Amino acid sequence: MLGAEIVKDKSGYFQIKKILDSQNWNKEIRNPLTDMGVDIKEGDYIIEINGKSTKGIKNIYSELVDKAGKQVTLKTNSVPDEKGAKDNVVVPIDDEHPLYYYTWVQDNIKKVNEATDGKVGYIHIPDMGAHGLNEFSKYYYPQLRKEAL
Repeated sequence: MLGAEIVKDKSGYFQIKKILDSQNWNKEIRNPLTDMGVDIKEGDYIIEINGKSTKGIKNIYSELVDKAGKQVTLKTNSVPDEKGAKDNVVVPIDDEHPLYYYTWVQDNIKKVNEATDGKVGYIHIPDMGAHGLNEFSKYYYPQLRKEAL
């Protein structure tokens, strides 16, 4: 997985619609497209994977089978064209669920912050185990001075 919402474009290539939020210092929520040295942005087109054009591929993930944790070369461009495309070496992940969860929490924090002019904080506690308590601590203490949570 590449840590992004990717769609088939009418050009035949695949376009990166959204790059999921991440904290790359935490291997559980690392996004391959935001690793240091990777120059890929939302809206870019994936032209090739490991030298193979994506234009004739129906499912981009078929080219990423058994590639988690291994280097993959993506040729990308800001337009759906081979001319001017650049190579990026990325290391795919095997599970995007933690990235979707993290992005969802960050989006909710932004929504609450914007809707209340920063007066109300947001915390999502995923469970009551160690992970959930760690998430509570991570988000509760920085928001102690808010008027509400």
